[in-house]
Amino acid sequence: MKKRTAVFHTDTLMNKYKDSNYDFNKNNDKFHVDLIKIQESDVKIIFFAIFAKENFLPAGNGLKETIQMIDDFHQLINRTNDLEIATDYDDIKRIQKDGKVAAFLAIEGAKSVFNFSALRNFQRLGVSLITLTWNHKNHLAYGINELANDGLTKKGKKFIKEMNRLNIIIDVSHLNPAGFWDVSKLSSYPIVATHSNAKSICDHPRNLTDDQIKTIAETNGIVGGNFYPSFLTNKKNATIKDVFDHINYIKELVGVDYVGLGTDFDGISKTPEGLEHIGKLNKLQHMMEDKGYSEKEIEAISYNNMERVLKRTL
Repeated sequence: MKKRTAVFHTDTLMNKYKDSNYDFNKNNDKFHVDLIKIQESDVKIIFFAIFAKENFLPAGNGLKETIQMIDDFHQLINRTNDLEIATDYDDIKRIQKDGKVAAFLAIEGAKSVFNFSALRNFQRLGVSLITLTWNHKNHLAYGINELANDGLTKKGKKFIKEMNRLNIIIDVSHLNPAGFWDVSKLSSYPIVATHSNAKSICDHPRNLTDDQIKTIAETNGIVGGNFYPSFLTNKKNATIKDVFDHINYIKELVGVDYVGLGTDFDGISKTPEGLEHIGKLNKLQHMMEDKGYSEKEIEAISYNNMERVLKRTL
């Protein structure tokens, strides 16, 4: 059994800076994502995130890096015949009809999105999703490393409205709790946590409480599971079973329609045993089947839930 899949968060655009010989079109054992591995798991939707190191530096906003990586994204797509840039739901259907993968562009940590004109221009350049913070405070909100009573700033609250107007998906992964609750009150669209897990299973600051997961479900949103071992278990190493446990916990808590695959591939230093790269996502589907999940439930988690959110938001 192999079902089509959708992946909500990868840091693959950083690979060329780690290895100048990285070629997206060729199999590369050093990284988690390339075209060959994508095809192995029948990935049909994938998000490529821009992450600028300025997100964790006190000075600068990473604008130069962000512009460079937007160009990297377009160059990556131009060098393959198998992916095409998508910016809305109609693009997904058109691209898949042509037998290609719909590739979306995201910004992780909004330091470079310094005002409304920048926001609108990034949208014109193809940005469809923005993770409001990384782990630290920026001009929009407080990150998870700063557990302040404050969440969104005054500018951040205005940005939520403008992002809704522009149909840019708002990602609450990395936000502190106060920021999460601010977004839940202000956004008119489904709440998305592209790469986060269940705090009740692994008590890590990056994970979501039951109340947060329930709120995401109430907005018809989705939690994309993160594969980083430290977010999966308190043990030294994680396995594919740990990933399944988080998915199953969210399914049992709020229903099968509100959980998907985030992965965080190419942004994590370690992977769970059995899920070493994106080409092994079908093994997770096999585990769901072995655990008694129906075909419809596996399809929902693997693909349909994300497609629903994209249709509503984009």
